[in-house]
Amino acid sequence: MSTKQELVDKLRTVIDPELGINIVDLGMIKSLEIKEGTAFVTIALTVSGCPLSNSIENDVKRILSRQPGVSNVEVQMTNMSREELNELMVKMRKLRSETKTDPFAAAPPANKTGFEKLPHRGIQNVIAIMSGKGGVGKSYVTSAIAVELRRQGFEVGILDADLTGPSIAKVFGLSTKPQVDANGAIPVSTATGIKVMSMNLLLSSPDAPVIWRGPVVDQVIRQLFMEVNWGELNFLLIDLPPGTGDAPLTAMQALPLDAVVIVSTPQDLAMLIVKKSINMARQLHVPLAGIIENMSYMVCPHCSVRIKMFEESGIESEANRLGVDFLGKLPFDLHVNRLADSGRLEEYASAEMQEITAKIKSKTIQLTSMKVEPIAWKRAQA
Repeated sequence: MSTKQELVDKLRTVIDPELGINIVDLGMIKSLEIKEGTAFVTIALTVSGCPLSNSIENDVKRILSRQPGVSNVEVQMTNMSREELNELMVKMRKLRSETKTDPFAAAPPANKTGFEKLPHRGIQNVIAIMSGKGGVGKSYVTSAIAVELRRQGFEVGILDADLTGPSIAKVFGLSTKPQVDANGAIPVSTATGIKVMSMNLLLSSPDAPVIWRGPVVDQVIRQLFMEVNWGELNFLLIDLPPGTGDAPLTAMQALPLDAVVIVSTPQDLAMLIVKKSINMARQLHVPLAGIIENMSYMVCPHCSVRIKMFEESGIESEANRLGVDFLGKLPFDLHVNRLADSGRLEEYASAEMQEITAKIKSKTIQLTSMKVEPIAWKRAQA
C-alpha cells in the first residue's frame, strides 16, 4: 500500500504545461486521500479554464493508478484563489532571483543543450512543411503531398500543428472527434486512409479560438505527436504555422524531423522571409528537402494561356545560390479551391504535384538512407 507522501512524490512528474513546473511545487495539489483503494485528488488550476486541464487530469490518473494499493483515481478540478495566485507569483519571483534565470524563458537551441528529440515511434519518415509567412498555401501543399503519397500505396499521416489556424480537417471533410484507446488518441482517417490529427477535431466548436501562450503550444505539439496512436507510417507530414515562432521551434527541437519543405509564393517579400526559415532550419540542424514555389501562375480556363499573378521573383535562382533544392512550381488552380471548400481534396491530381512529391520522397530517402516501401506491401510479402 502506497503512503500519501509516496503518491505526492510521484505527482512531481506531472508538469503544468503553462508554467513548465511540476504541480506539487506549484502548490496545485489541494488534497489527496486514499480510501479503500481509491485515491481522491483535488487539483487547483493556476489558470481558470486551462485548455490542457484534461491533460493534467489524465497524467495524474495514469501515474497514481500504477501505484501499489491504488485501483481507482478520482480527480476534482478547482481554481486557485487570488491569494494563492499571489503567493505563487511571490514564489516564482523568488525562484527567478535565486537562480538568475527566467522560468518562462524559451529553451535554447537543441545543439547548445544536447536536447533529446522524441522517438520516431514506428514512423519511418517525418517531414515538416513550413513557410516564412502566411497565405502561401502551405496547408494545401501539405495535404496534396499526402494525397500523392497515399496514391502510391504508402501509409501516410498529417499532424496539423498550425494550432491557431488549423485547416487540414476542413479540406478533407473531417469533423469526427478522435477516439481514445489504451495507446492514445486515434487519428481520424480520410476517405483514402490518410490519418489526420488536427486541433479543430479536438475543439468543442471549429469556430472556437485557440488563445495559448508559448509553453502551452510547446506542450500540445509534443502531445499531438507522442500521445496519438499513429501506428505504422511510411510518412508523417507536419503542417507548421507560418513564421519562426514557438510552434516551428518546438517541432525542430523536439520532433524527430527527417526533412523540412519550405513553401513560398513568387514575391520578393515572401522570399525575404523564406530566408529566415532556411536559416532557422540550418541553425537547428534540420535537413532541408527544398523549396516549392506555389501560385506561380494561373492557366486561363478559356484560352489555356499562363497568367503570371506575381512578378518574377527569382526564387529558383536564389534557392540555388543558397544551396537549397528547388522542388518545382505549382499553379493557382480554382478547382483546388472548390474541392478544398467541399472537403474533397483527395479528388485533385496534377502532374506538377506528382513531380514535386517524387522529388520530396527521393530527397528524404537520400537524407535518411532508408529504403521506403509501402507498409501494406511489406505486410503482404510477410
